[in-house]
Formats: sequence, C-alpha cells, structure tokens
Amino acid sequence: MNQVIKELYEIEAQAGALMEHANHSRQAMQENMKKQMEQIQAESEAELEARLTILKSRLEEQAQEEVQQLEQKNRQQMAQLNEDYEAHLFQYAQQIVKKITEV
Repeated sequence: MNQVIKELYEIEAQAGALMEHANHSRQAMQENMKKQMEQIQAESEAELEARLTILKSRLEEQAQEEVQQLEQKNRQQMAQLNEDYEAHLFQYAQQIVKKITEV
C-alpha cells in the first residue's frame, strides 16, 4: 500500500513538474509572440511612414508643378491682354473721346 502511495506521489510530482514546465513554456511563447508583434508593428509603422513621406513629396511636386503652370498661364494671359491693349489703344482712345464729346 505504501508503495502505491509513493508511486502516486511521484506521479503527482511529475504532473506538477510537467504543469510548471508547460506554464513556463506558455509564458515564454507569449513573450516571444509579444516581441514579434511589437517588431511587426514597428516595421509596419516604419513602412507606413516611408510611404507617407513618398506620397507627401509627390503631392508637393504636383502642387509645385500646378503652381508653375498657373503662373505661366497668368503670364500668357497678361501678355495677351497687353498686346490687345496696345493693338487697340488708338480705337479705345477714339471711343473715349467720342463718348466725352457726345455729352
């Protein structure tokens, strides 16, 4: 009977040791998974930041190109208006004089 009890205690001790080992293994796996998740998150954030930087620079370039195109278009319109004014200056002056003398 004592032999059976001793063997039961040994089995219980082995089961306890197995449970403790399993608990340590589970904790180690959880810590490992946490580290991996943190690393993945850091890599994702770095990649996202790099992509955002690229997109920002592209948008800035596009905005600068649009500003330059608008400036060029405005210069062309001003040049056209100046040419029109100079070409029709005499006619405009005649119309003004005509309006003044009609009154």
